[in-house]
Amino acid sequence: MPHIYAHRNAVPKTMRALAKIDPGPGLKLIEALVPTPGPGEVLIRVRKTALSAAATHIDRWDAWAQHNIRPPVIIGSEFVGLVASIGPGVTNLHQGELVLGEPVVPCGECHHCLSGRQRHCLAPRRLGQDRDGAFADYVCLPQSCVWHADGRIPTDVLACFAPLGRLVRVARRFDLFGAHVLISGSSALAAMAVAVARHAGARSVVVVDPNPAGLALATTLGATRTVDSRETTLDSVRQELAIADGFDLAIETSGRSAALGDLIAHLRHGGQLALLGTTTDEALLNWQAVQSRQLRIQGIDSRDTGSDWERLAHALHSGLDVAPAIAHCLPFSCFRDAFDRAAHGEPGKIILDWEG
Repeated sequence: MPHIYAHRNAVPKTMRALAKIDPGPGLKLIEALVPTPGPGEVLIRVRKTALSAAATHIDRWDAWAQHNIRPPVIIGSEFVGLVASIGPGVTNLHQGELVLGEPVVPCGECHHCLSGRQRHCLAPRRLGQDRDGAFADYVCLPQSCVWHADGRIPTDVLACFAPLGRLVRVARRFDLFGAHVLISGSSALAAMAVAVARHAGARSVVVVDPNPAGLALATTLGATRTVDSRETTLDSVRQELAIADGFDLAIETSGRSAALGDLIAHLRHGGQLALLGTTTDEALLNWQAVQSRQLRIQGIDSRDTGSDWERLAHALHSGLDVAPAIAHCLPFSCFRDAFDRAAHGEPGKIILDWEG
């Protein structure tokens, strides 16, 4: 496909976009119209995007995608870019500024939104799912969902701020200082969770998953111990680390319902469970254990992550290092290779560069 930019500062009429056109596996690189920002909206020229769990589900067209996606739609929710143009009424943003965009757009009309509780919006629109997303040259968002980015932070890391913001929310909502933390999963999200938990003062961080490559990445990010669930039991690891009463906090990132049983079984009385993974099947929980041991379960989704991004930037400047969790930065034209790597379980975040 020919390059469409006549000038870096000029906004063309059409753009390249990665879209789910029809139901079924696969994605298509298409030419689409560049959105025109309306009142209170910002048009952003995308620099880099990151593959999310949702994007990989949409590519595979699994049960989750079939239930949540209605093609045609441009995919992608994790990105960093530059302000290209602004609509009437937009303030405090200027052309050329480096910005981030929240992946969930509140409806602005339900009683929660009108009461200032946008994170509880009853009808949110999600980038790349039911609203055109950021795997394109341009994406349009309300000003309320656009945040100034810290230019001192590498753009590869900025492209991952949406999932990192969710992890910062976990660190803020749950007391991690001196805590024993158990994480299920082997994705980049799990590895980043290790780094955030360590930075927040966790005493130990144990990661359990059957993917050896993912466990190795978790070790690189600071895991105290990794557990191949096919070979080792968590009981033996708890004895090894002298965790007699169980873990204080469990973080589920894999999206596999089978992992929940292990997490619940190894939480201490009054322990807490944070759910971050995109589940693809129905989870059967041991509710008797949840009730009798007074466990607290909290879902952490992508809404209102922007409020945690300032804390995240400060953490990155004060020693938090998530760069090892980023495996590749590929030209957007190599999107098929990127999604194939993710489908085969290659650990680490994959970034697509849209400026090439």
